Amino acid sequence: MNLLFEIGVEEIPARFIPQAIEQLEENSGKIFSHFRINIEELKVYATPRRLTIKAKVSEEQASDERLIWGPPAHHAFDEQGKPKEAAYAFAKAQNIDVCQLEIKKKGKGNYVCAKVTQKGKKTEEVLPELLKELFFSLSFPKMMKWGSGTIKFIRPVRWLMCLYNDKVVSFEIDGIKAEEKTYGHRFLTENSISLSKIQDYEKALNEAFVIVDQKERKQIIISEAQELANKVNGKVLLDEELLTEVNYLVEFPNSVLCEFPEEYLSLPEELLITVMKDHQRYFAVTDFNGKLKNYFIVVSNTIKENEDNVRKGAQKVIKARFEDAKFYYEEDIKKGLDSLVEATKGIVYHEKLGSLYDKSLRILKIAERIAQKVLPNKIDSLRIAARYCKADLASGVVGEFPELQGIMGGYYAKAAGLTQEVAMAIKEHYLPKSFTDALPSTEEGCLLSLADKLDHIASFFYLGQIPSGTEDPFGLRRAANGILSILLRKKYPLSIEDCVDTIENFVDENIKKQISTFIAQRLESYFESSNYGVNLIKTITDFILLRPVYEVEQRLQAVKLFYERQDFDSFFLAVKRVSNIIKNYEKFELNPSVLITQEEKNLYNAIIEKKDQLKEYLTKAQFLDALNCLNILTPFINNFFDRVLVMDKDENIKRNRLALLQELALLLKSIADLSKLY
Repeated sequence: MNLLFEIGVEEIPARFIPQAIEQLEENSGKIFSHFRINIEELKVYATPRRLTIKAKVSEEQASDERLIWGPPAHHAFDEQGKPKEAAYAFAKAQNIDVCQLEIKKKGKGNYVCAKVTQKGKKTEEVLPELLKELFFSLSFPKMMKWGSGTIKFIRPVRWLMCLYNDKVVSFEIDGIKAEEKTYGHRFLTENSISLSKIQDYEKALNEAFVIVDQKERKQIIISEAQELANKVNGKVLLDEELLTEVNYLVEFPNSVLCEFPEEYLSLPEELLITVMKDHQRYFAVTDFNGKLKNYFIVVSNTIKENEDNVRKGAQKVIKARFEDAKFYYEEDIKKGLDSLVEATKGIVYHEKLGSLYDKSLRILKIAERIAQKVLPNKIDSLRIAARYCKADLASGVVGEFPELQGIMGGYYAKAAGLTQEVAMAIKEHYLPKSFTDALPSTEEGCLLSLADKLDHIASFFYLGQIPSGTEDPFGLRRAANGILSILLRKKYPLSIEDCVDTIENFVDENIKKQISTFIAQRLESYFESSNYGVNLIKTITDFILLRPVYEVEQRLQAVKLFYERQDFDSFFLAVKRVSNIIKNYEKFELNPSVLITQEEKNLYNAIIEKKDQLKEYLTKAQFLDALNCLNILTPFINNFFDRVLVMDKDENIKRNRLALLQELALLLKSIADLSKLY
């Protein structure tokens, strides 16, 4: 490594650091390439107080070969090709011999040009400009100015350190000069650190209580937390989101085991974990069965000698937080579910769509209609779950901790004496939040989730808030993905149109069509992300709205497997020939008695023979077997086209042969329309 560049700043918010790392990695490659300097072994480090790149770079720029255009050829050379004064002048200006000039076509004429090679500069000459460009390439959602300076950055810049081949690279940004100095931990060290060798960077900072490598810090946090949890026969809940945040809150991580009074374990675990994670950035500890223990782990930004103070402070704060949570929870339990439902009448969902109570009534009606189609025996319990599913949005706990919506509703339902199925349905009806997320664990939960998501999409389509481009502020794509995930994994016999037809009457048929198309597009996107080619997906688009969603996927799976067979091409060509010849004709009636040639009779008989067999395969959803069945028709189709003139002079014969092919086409499209493949 022969280059080190560190930007020292005031504390960067943890949420912005991952994108800073990503930008430094990406922009370094682009900018060094632009300056024709080779960069290898790039490392990007980040802490709350510094952003650093360390790399091996070439000693000089690569040479730059350019084609420089000169005067028109007829001005530079005479008819015999001898150079004129203009040619000599241009060659002299480019510092080359006139014989090195070339003539090339440009636009409508020929021009003189010169290939000029510019030798690259030494890297140390280029670095000041290059590193300034790298600095200003960093962009964040929130930027600020400070003092009397003119530049903007994520936080005030306090120092710059830059070494190349262990020597300072002299440049400045907004009056701050790059030096050989860096700084250690803000509270554990006082003096600056003068660095004479790049290779000593990590070690020098380590001695100054800074672990500059974020990967190393993360591993320290994980190892220490696991070790501490083991001491109390537990395991730490290493939430990845929290782990990332904590990693970028500290420069010198030191994990501290703390505890809280066991009495708080009577509160819902999710409530306690949320308080610890979202409000305090603490890691919860469970036993080996996943049950919460009365311990937690704090990652401090200090040395072990300060552990007692850290522990006392954390335990005092968490007790106060838990007391607040306990108060809200107990007050909600006292009010009861019916009181909370009544309160939702006063909470506006949207001025054009009424209150949260109105929304729950819409969900109830949609849920009833869905259950009637797939699980009529669940209607009674589903009605109860739908009635109470939004009650917790009026609760004190969810008002304080919005991320617990649904979860708290489940606890309040249990406290009210409702069945386990109803309580779980309420608790889990926001699931799944993606294609890979867990489904609700009960049938009632899945049906309630479908109803809630359908109403959510319908509401915003009614308001004209339809997602466009990459923007989706109301999470409609996520809701559609959740609907499809349930339909695919639960294998409910519901098509997209079946689902949309259950939506309440405040949307008209035009909006319903828009919603169906929107959900169908999400299904196609899912298929694309599942490595089905766009061409394969085209073959099942005729079924995507009308057939059960899980069945559409089964058809696509069968097409993919069949497509990979060696004899697929011959079948596809036969299908394509049938499709091409009938596509511009109206529907004709087939009269078997008008079939004349043996080839058309053979084809007709093969169609009749395969119809019943195909019907059986389709009934059992054996789509690959159905395609194999159709493949048997390939020689009959080829013999027909090779020996029969479809466009016979006799109009009746011609129409009857087209009718035969139309009948065949219907059969061929019964699984997928392979004619759309190319």
